[in-house]
Amino acid sequence: MSRKTVVAAALLLLATAATARAAEGSLRFEKVVPFEQGKLIELGARVGPVHVEQVQFGLESGGGTSGMIASIKERAHGGDPETMSMLKVSFDSENPKDQEWEVTYKVDFLDANDKLIDRASTKESFEGEASVVKIERPILTYVVPLIAKVRVRLEASLD
Repeated sequence: MSRKTVVAAALLLLATAATARAAEGSLRFEKVVPFEQGKLIELGARVGPVHVEQVQFGLESGGGTSGMIASIKERAHGGDPETMSMLKVSFDSENPKDQEWEVTYKVDFLDANDKLIDRASTKESFEGEASVVKIERPILTYVVPLIAKVRVRLEASLD
């Protein structure tokens, strides 16, 4: 086999590996999106084999739930139900592979000058399934109008 043939075969192998990896997606994703409540916002993210197509933001006034659990949460977060709201984030996610992948979802709530107001995160494992991943974060109600955009960061790892 000539040297040119070996080099060509090696380059073809590298190109094939790079194409396969690109199809799977990077293990990290970051995008800043507008903070618009009740609207599906396209992400088009791929972290490993996991597809995270959309995100949606919502807000529940009065701290969210009621009863004993809400009372415990209010005391733990030091909030009054009249001054607290619950930020809700939902990610449409899917792992079409039969391998278990763990995805870390991080959201930074930013003002118009990109200053951090608050952040929240969660982790979810997927194996050949689709799911809506939810994050709930208590926040002072008067701060919510200051949120202009959200930095979404995703990281995947083989579980």
